[in-house]
Amino acid sequence: MPVSKTFPTVGLIADGPTTGMFLAPAKALGIELLCFESTDAVLRNAQKCDVVSIIQNTASPTIAKALEANGVPVRPSSSAITFVRDRFDSRVDQDFHICVMVARSPHGQATTWAPTEIFKTDGKWVMSVSPATHLSAELREKAQKLALDFSAESVAIGVIAVEMSVKDEEVFIVNVDMHPQSSGNWTVDGAITNQYEQHLRAILDLPLGDPAMSAKFVVTGNFYCGHKPNMYRPYLHLMARTPALKFHQYDNNSQPGELMGHLTLAGDDLPKLIEEIEHALEYMQGDIDE
Repeated sequence: MPVSKTFPTVGLIADGPTTGMFLAPAKALGIELLCFESTDAVLRNAQKCDVVSIIQNTASPTIAKALEANGVPVRPSSSAITFVRDRFDSRVDQDFHICVMVARSPHGQATTWAPTEIFKTDGKWVMSVSPATHLSAELREKAQKLALDFSAESVAIGVIAVEMSVKDEEVFIVNVDMHPQSSGNWTVDGAITNQYEQHLRAILDLPLGDPAMSAKFVVTGNFYCGHKPNMYRPYLHLMARTPALKFHQYDNNSQPGELMGHLTLAGDDLPKLIEEIEHALEYMQGDIDE
């Protein structure tokens, strides 16, 4: 007899690049994705979904409330999304900036990945190092507990990104995104279970996967549209120079300064990883040519 389809359907309210990151783990898990970029589309098709997840900051809690009113489970819920609105102020007085990604299921199972240190240039997120090397073991544990406690307090379901300032051996939450975000993109190439698979597991109340790192260090760089007229040509040079380098293009519109994708490199030699990512970013953006 043919096997009946009993796997769930997940609706995603997300932009194109984010949706693309969910495709592989959803297919591997046998989950059907319905992807929406507009409110009207999700409201028309919500009844086809077993659960809907909002993966963008611009979506109003009103959308979640409208879906919930129609009996559609939304994870995270409208109340969780509202909980984080206007709760935090950025601390400019900081030694460095980290992010802790947390996953939490409806039954309260929760996991965290290693804290990630974020580096910015001219206000743009350009590089991350996982695990955050400037954190002591004690402070790393404190940051992870702070993130876990916040996820429980907000009753978050799914993956959330808890950004923190670190100053004088203290950690302060400065921002929370109630969904996977770029600070956790290193997990795609550097963790046993990446943030996108974990989010699907969490919102469907499946047992969560192992968040352990699969390498000693992972360095990730965001590249932006720069002076390179053809962002495909650098592949020949970069792939030959650094075969372990992983590429993730977002297929954006190539407007100057627009985020175009990210690069990831995992290994044991952190200074070398940083050097290779910095070179790759300069080459992809046209800052250097060889």
